[in-house]
Amino acid sequence: MDIYWVKDGRRCGPATVPDVISLVRLGELSDDVSAWHAGCAGWMPLRELPALADFLKERPAEPAADELPPVPEADAAAAADETDALPEGAERVWMPSPAARLLARGVDVALYMGLVYLAVYLRGLPYSPNLLPASPYFWLGFVAAEAALVAFFGTTPGKSFFGIRLIAFSEGAAEPMGFLRALGRALMVFVGGMGMMVSFLPLVMSAFSWWTLRRHGITYWDARMGTFPAQKMPTGALRLIMAALLIMLCFQVASYCLQPWLPAMVEDISAQSPEAGEMLQRLLHESGL
Repeated sequence: MDIYWVKDGRRCGPATVPDVISLVRLGELSDDVSAWHAGCAGWMPLRELPALADFLKERPAEPAADELPPVPEADAAAAADETDALPEGAERVWMPSPAARLLARGVDVALYMGLVYLAVYLRGLPYSPNLLPASPYFWLGFVAAEAALVAFFGTTPGKSFFGIRLIAFSEGAAEPMGFLRALGRALMVFVGGMGMMVSFLPLVMSAFSWWTLRRHGITYWDARMGTFPAQKMPTGALRLIMAALLIMLCFQVASYCLQPWLPAMVEDISAQSPEAGEMLQRLLHESGL
């Protein structure tokens, strides 16, 4: 995403989100300067830009009006012209917090698992290792579904729960996101954000993605694919709690639907590792399953 700002009476930029954050942290750019990026209705303080608001702390007091350089009329007109390239009815948005983005993905994952295993249970499908979460094949449908939803609707169920939509940019202007672009982003998220759901990698990659987002203000896949997650409402604590409860409910549904597979699962695991099979049998016995 390209960001422009006004300094010494002239427009500067474009620069990316990480570059602008770095300039502010190095003291080379004030967070009070008038700035703009695609999606904003007009010039506003740099720290209030949707792409930066969650990553630049506001100062306790605003400077006097005469301390800020005036925005040249030509620059204001240029900014207005650039916003004309956005879809009709564009409104001011917020940058979703890392917690909202992580829980949104958690909702999507939990819903996918709950729906898949509900279908398996209702159809009485036989046990298959390829339908377990530990198998990469199980997640091919998730990646394809996410790409299709983002391409055609700009959001997913989890993102929609938090009012998040993905906007695709090219040369500073918003544009429709095609399926191939959405699929490329979904694959990057699956590998770099979810660790391909292999062993402990999801925890490691989720933590790394969280750190990257807090450190640079943008994830690798958004920077690479030129996408911007825009949130139409601030994230509240109640919504975070509701998302966590929804995730737990979906996992409970998935666990219940998997019960007919338990004997075959235990036998399969015992054949590969007797110790792991014995431990699983003990856990199932203690839980009353």
